Amino acid sequence: MRKHLAILKQPYLDYILSGKKTIESRFSKVRCAPFGIIKAGDVVLLKESGGRVKGEFEVAKVSFFENISFFDLCQIRKYENEICSYLEEDFWISRSSARYVTLLWIKNVRSYPEPYAYPKQDRRGWVVLKDDDKG
Repeated sequence: MRKHLAILKQPYLDYILSGKKTIESRFSKVRCAPFGIIKAGDVVLLKESGGRVKGEFEVAKVSFFENISFFDLCQIRKYENEICSYLEEDFWISRSSARYVTLLWIKNVRSYPEPYAYPKQDRRGWVVLKDDDKG
């Protein structure tokens, strides 16, 4: 089992913690984490953008898409309710140039009663934590 730190903006973070968002999606133009790295059973810590780590979830299932085609995008869009893409008016348009997509099915969500700070200064939206990280 590996731990990851996902940086999320609102309201996506709260939708995961409340159980409304059941698939986390990551779109990118370049091959980067979590693409090809994360697997079922891994734990994802949930940090609010510019804020604290507020909870975690376990990964139930993972799907990777590489060199996205129109067909792939249609396959991914069938999960739009689970992804909660309706929260952003231009969700699909803003992600149409992605070449890599990771879909993470969420299970065992846990909110932390006392969110904590995590020392992160860079702009990465995803960090694979080392075994000695305190995450």
